[in-house]
Amino acid sequence: MSEDPELSIQVHEGHGDDGTYKYSFCYERATLYEYKYERLPNPDPVDPCHRCYKRVFPDQQVSVGILFHKQCFRCRICGLPLTAQTFYRNDANGSFDKEIYCKTHVGKLISQVSRDRDILDIESGIPPEDKYVIQIKGKHKPALQGAPVPSPRGSPKPSPRGTPKNQSPYSSMTNVTPRSMNGTPASYLTMSPYSPEYSTMSAGILGKVKPVLQSYDDFANSGVFDAESTLEQRHHEEEMRLQRFLSEEREKELRRLDDTIAFEKEKAASDLLNSLDQLSIQQNPAMLVVERDRIEEHFGRIRDEKLKTVMDKIGTEEKGRASKMLERHGQEIMLLIAEKDREVDRSALYDHSMRPPIVPPDTKKSALYKTPSIFESLDQRAIELTTRDYPSFTELVRDLTRGCTNELEKARVIFRWVIAKDLNKHDVKEIIRPNSSGSLLKGVKSGKETYHQLFKKLCNYAGLHCEIVLGYSKGAGYKPGMRVDGNAFRNSWTAVAIDGDWRLVNCTWAARHVTGLRDELPKIFHKYDEFYFLTDPEDYIYQHYPDDPVWQLLDIPLPFSEFLNLPVVKSPFFNYGLRFYSNYGATLTTDNGVIEIRLICPKIMGFGSLLESYDKSVDSRLLEGRLLLRLVKNESIFTVNLPKTGLYYFSIYTGDYWQSDCLESACSFLVNCTRLAGAPSPPYPPVPFYGPTPILEDLKIVAENQLDPLIVFNGDTVEIKFKMAKEIKVTHTFQIFDSDDGSITDFDRFVFLRSRSDVGASYLVRCPREGQYIFSLYAANSLNESQSLDCVYRYLIICQEPSSSGTVFPKTYHRWQRCTLYEPVSGDLMTDRRYNFKVDVPQAVEVFVVIGEIWFHLKRKTGFTWEGSLNSGKSAGTAKIYARFTAERDASIFAHLLDYEVVEEGETEI
Repeated sequence: MSEDPELSIQVHEGHGDDGTYKYSFCYERATLYEYKYERLPNPDPVDPCHRCYKRVFPDQQVSVGILFHKQCFRCRICGLPLTAQTFYRNDANGSFDKEIYCKTHVGKLISQVSRDRDILDIESGIPPEDKYVIQIKGKHKPALQGAPVPSPRGSPKPSPRGTPKNQSPYSSMTNVTPRSMNGTPASYLTMSPYSPEYSTMSAGILGKVKPVLQSYDDFANSGVFDAESTLEQRHHEEEMRLQRFLSEEREKELRRLDDTIAFEKEKAASDLLNSLDQLSIQQNPAMLVVERDRIEEHFGRIRDEKLKTVMDKIGTEEKGRASKMLERHGQEIMLLIAEKDREVDRSALYDHSMRPPIVPPDTKKSALYKTPSIFESLDQRAIELTTRDYPSFTELVRDLTRGCTNELEKARVIFRWVIAKDLNKHDVKEIIRPNSSGSLLKGVKSGKETYHQLFKKLCNYAGLHCEIVLGYSKGAGYKPGMRVDGNAFRNSWTAVAIDGDWRLVNCTWAARHVTGLRDELPKIFHKYDEFYFLTDPEDYIYQHYPDDPVWQLLDIPLPFSEFLNLPVVKSPFFNYGLRFYSNYGATLTTDNGVIEIRLICPKIMGFGSLLESYDKSVDSRLLEGRLLLRLVKNESIFTVNLPKTGLYYFSIYTGDYWQSDCLESACSFLVNCTRLAGAPSPPYPPVPFYGPTPILEDLKIVAENQLDPLIVFNGDTVEIKFKMAKEIKVTHTFQIFDSDDGSITDFDRFVFLRSRSDVGASYLVRCPREGQYIFSLYAANSLNESQSLDCVYRYLIICQEPSSSGTVFPKTYHRWQRCTLYEPVSGDLMTDRRYNFKVDVPQAVEVFVVIGEIWFHLKRKTGFTWEGSLNSGKSAGTAKIYARFTAERDASIFAHLLDYEVVEEGETEI
């Protein structure tokens, strides 16, 4: 970042007498810019803003895993207004800073800002709420040349370059940044009344005034449908006249083309005859036939080419005329309904002729409805009506909106009808019955009208303002970094006004006609994507960019270059409630071979991922085992450990259930690896993910200390603790992964259930050599005899430095449950040495250590603690701990608890 010597920056922090945190950021270049905010001493108990600690109400809420007010969603340092596509989080070097930053200040400390005097993205003299509204004309599109161009945006912070000598090959794998999640988040800083207030545009207030006529009953009782029927008949006659005119124009163009081709062909034949003398024709008559055929073929090819050009031109003109007519007809319908508004209420301030101002909606989609199940009856009726034929749009809309009480219900039933209607299906009755709905929709079937135009027309008949929006879309075939310009990826969609707020709708992308089997017979199923109905603008911008920035419906419109720099995000990402932890660009650049992507998840979900090389010559086997997924609290953290430099595509897939077999595409990125930090790291074990499964929560088990399932082992014994009820039965596995041959070997003797009480369990883990280990905990409720032991938690332990002792743990048996071992914790005992034994065995009446044929009785101390000191003997063998849980003297009821191996010096298992 360059410095500006004329730039003066001052940052002040302090606390008021009541404990309020106060922050001030000022800079001066040509003019003075000042940004201030305050944070209350304590957060509000209900939905506090992370910045100011005040309560966040739904209509002012921005959620990125934590809540902010809209006016507080600014760079923590300079106050730059941010969006869901432009904020950054500082998670470098294991930081747990939950604050948000602009691109300039991410990773910066407050003390650095005034010293470094970085050039800011803030122009002097313009308030923050006004400065950052950037509008780009649709025709000014920067192009990406050739291969995908890597961008540093959203890239992880690089680690120090180079690899020290004798460094473990597993050390670079720990760039994953393990998180204990026990640290306290960085300072909570928030907006105060000093900062510029977010205000609703005055035009938006007018937009919230509802028209007089809204419900189906309003339309029916005021005669709207009858008036529309008369107007529609006039529109239909006008459409027929236009079609006849266009047909005549088409015929004229085709005749003109044929005449031109015939003239040119005749001229060519004449020129050919003039070039040949009579004698040569008589000597070789076949030559004339060959030349004639060549001319016919040549001009036939020219005609086909010109015909395609002419038809494309005619088609474009016809669509343009039809679009203009549709727009005019829609306006006339809204004017007609407005007249009915005035007839009912002459004093009304708002009628259907007044289009709401094009401003961002006041609320999110979730404020309109929480679940699509509230539309179940409307959806069902819409699907049923797709099988009926209608002579007019008025009759169709009358039936569709029957019983609707508001604009939301009208928009919903029209949306579901349009996407459920199979307009690619042709029927004989369209010819027999020219007034059927098939004929009514012939414009869409012939390709002269789009689904969006049909949706707009139906909305207008229902009294809804609807507009068709043109722009670019990251649709099928688009990958991160691809070129977007010209006609490539051009698209259209609609915006419909619901109670004065414009909402985005895409009927084409919402409709999915899936072929399947029902009753062993082929069947077309109509599925739909809920995401594309009234989509929130901040989500929609990931896929669609309008030519007119106003239709982004964002407080801070996004430049086209930033749109290209967004990752490719599909609708399942939003349908399943996923969010990015930070602002990741379409291209993630790394100079150490490791990238990390963190998703905020509403629950434990199913995930899959795919890593592909941009260079198709790279062997796909080289990319196996390069992906690591771990679940930490409400985050799913993907780590990609690349084997070599180059460009890669990385895609994430998701499903609603954690063991889903069918996963849907969620998001994808372009990865640019410029260099590796040393030799490539070994691949990860073939395990779907590490962390908790939903069964952990079902059994009310809580990971107490190691919350991040990635553990870096550096020579010390690791303790893993869980809280659980006494009726939970547990077992475990401990395995080592050999990255050379892909094998997984059991190493159970290096993990030990040290303690199992009525409230929890504690495990000790050792790693005897470098490598990757998998520790899995299995559990079930002992009160439910039919329940099998299922995996509840899985850890990946990367050992860079083996355990200093390198010894195994004692072998445990089933009755060891509820017991605790204090010493000795080593599973190998040296011969002819004295050892102190100390164990807790609840409800035991006798505890013995058996070496060979000798039984040593341990003495009971406080509570259920048993202790004793004994010699291991001169011979190798096994030392066993038994306990008796009844006062009877029958030796057959002794329970086997632990086994130790008594070994000679140097025979310890490794």
